Amino acid sequence: MRLTDLIVALPITIARGAAEGVRITDLTEDSRTVLPGSLFVARPGLRSDGTAFVPDAIEAGAVAVLLQATTPVDRVPDGPVLLVCDDVRTVTAHLAERMHGSPSKRLLLTGVTGTNGKSTVAHLVHGLLNRCGIRCGLIGTVGVDDGNGFAPASMTTPPAIEISRTLATMVDAGCDAAVMEVSSHALDQRRADGLAFDCAVFTNITGDHQDYHPTFEHYLASKQRLLGLLNDEAPGVLNADDPRVASSAPRIRSGRAVLCSNASDDSTRGRTDWTVERGVPSIEGESLRIRHASGYEIVGTIPLIGAFNAMNACQAIAAAWTILDRAGVDERDRAHRLSDALSLATAPKGRLEPVHAPGDDLAVFVDYAHTDDALDRVLATLRAVTDAELTAVFGAGGDRDRAKRPRMGAAAARHADRIVLTSDNPRSEPPSGIVGEIMGGIPADARARTAVHIERARAIREAILTAAPGGAVIIAGKGHETDQVSADDAGRPVVVRFVDQEVARAALAARRDAWRVHAAEGSG
Repeated sequence: MRLTDLIVALPITIARGAAEGVRITDLTEDSRTVLPGSLFVARPGLRSDGTAFVPDAIEAGAVAVLLQATTPVDRVPDGPVLLVCDDVRTVTAHLAERMHGSPSKRLLLTGVTGTNGKSTVAHLVHGLLNRCGIRCGLIGTVGVDDGNGFAPASMTTPPAIEISRTLATMVDAGCDAAVMEVSSHALDQRRADGLAFDCAVFTNITGDHQDYHPTFEHYLASKQRLLGLLNDEAPGVLNADDPRVASSAPRIRSGRAVLCSNASDDSTRGRTDWTVERGVPSIEGESLRIRHASGYEIVGTIPLIGAFNAMNACQAIAAAWTILDRAGVDERDRAHRLSDALSLATAPKGRLEPVHAPGDDLAVFVDYAHTDDALDRVLATLRAVTDAELTAVFGAGGDRDRAKRPRMGAAAARHADRIVLTSDNPRSEPPSGIVGEIMGGIPADARARTAVHIERARAIREAILTAAPGGAVIIAGKGHETDQVSADDAGRPVVVRFVDQEVARAALAARRDAWRVHAAEGSG
């Protein structure tokens, strides 16, 4: 692409050199990936400044460099065309879309934000649309489906250039739609500012990421930014049962709020577009009746538990309904397709994911809950469907929001019969210190039912082997993750493979073997 075409009408100034005749072969903000003909974006970051890598980029063949306007131009060696702007992050998002042929405008794009439920809603929308005949890609915490295959994700929302490149791959692979999780970090850092969203879902809002956001108001405002990135006439699907989410309606660019509510909530009765009614709760899943204000119903059973997952399913249906509408599918056909698709829904990886097998005398679940609110919801959900012993195994991530740690301990004490504290991803922090801060939120009268096993594998194994028959164990914090991150004595990162599901299945197998031995000895 010609440089002049790439930057036209954007708030970019040519500080040195001539753009005419310069062709750009690639756009990157990583100097290690620069190719001859690249435009290198010297993006200011939280830990490092891209300006420091400009010489490396030039040596590798960059023909243009984009700098923050406050960067002294004389620091940059001669050679490439120097471009400057006041906001590199926002401009990069628009450059990325142009460089890759505006893929977000060629897909029916849904963005999902909120403290909890992003992965579940995105997973459900992805599955619903694909089962309804709309080929849909996915970008999220659990992984990326670019239309060619599924791969693990390194972060919830990737950098702007990677987003547009992935969306372009989806277009090339024949996708008609895409759904992506959009984190508060990504929204605050303008990674999604170049995208054209056809639907936005706002799940809920509670305290999180206080290590990044200076105030809760800043965190909320970051989430609300997604609603301002919608296309003209595109709706925002809001959880009406969360007052702060519902009050975000004025932030929707189109003014079109689609409100979702639990049918048992009298405060929103008759004022919402979608309502969800739950059947008798079961540890095996939820039977749902999801009603549209027009009278259409979507009925099905999902392998997910709890009122919050019923709301996740309702918002996913509302988003899929919107995309099917924009794809030209009439209402009657939408309702029929979505009812069939809902009954085929699957649980996302690491979101109240059952790992026990038929015949096990113990229900074991793995969940990503790593905030106090998420842990409270998960435990309350399991408590509601079992009167038997409930065991919670969890820790907290190091180098992250510390304020939530004692609140996580308090949440576990409210619902669990047994608490097993362990290591999560301690990163550079001593695991014992993290556990100590969690313990600070556990009341004195609950300490007797609290055990500590810093080694996570031992914690999981002990919890499962010693659990009462008929009970339930929830292993929280890591969910879909396959690594555990800590540090060596010198403070260097150490990453080892660790999968909660694998450890839990091995412990369940050991439990079955132990019961067989016990039964054999008893019969002898």
